Amino acid sequence: MPISPFDIAIILISSVACLYCIVLSRRLKALQNTRNGLGATIKALSDSISAVSATTDETRYHASELATRLARLIDEAKLSCSRIEDATERLNEAQARAELHIKEAARAPAAVAPPPLPTAPPPVPDTTDEKLSEISALMDKLKDLTEASVTAAEASSPTLRPLPTQLRPRMKVV
Repeated sequence: MPISPFDIAIILISSVACLYCIVLSRRLKALQNTRNGLGATIKALSDSISAVSATTDETRYHASELATRLARLIDEAKLSCSRIEDATERLNEAQARAELHIKEAARAPAAVAPPPLPTAPPPVPDTTDEKLSEISALMDKLKDLTEASVTAAEASSPTLRPLPTQLRPRMKVV
């Protein structure tokens, strides 16, 4: 039986197809490789996502804790301000009464003893500076926590190279 050119063409095409299948098989094995293929990239992305998620949850917890404490300090500061305003009003009234008594005493004859001056209310302790410094410290701590979580997320994420299809030539801006 003679070999026809059609048979030779089929043999060549099938051998080329076999070689192409072998090349594709090697490429698929390389992609599935967990050390340096696509599997490694997926594993690294998964690890970085879990690290960022954990850091975000921790930052949210600390931020809510600090926000609650800050709200409490703000309420205390408002209460202190109202106390100071009340004390200032009482002192102003006491000063006006004292001035009135002094003017009446100046008009009255010298033999009459001036009435006793009303006692001033006890001074209100000034805690506003302490509260402001505590609020500032809390704000600084919150800022440090957010910066730390951002840097931790950046440090935990692996640097991935773009695929050759994702690379674009840089255009010069004139």
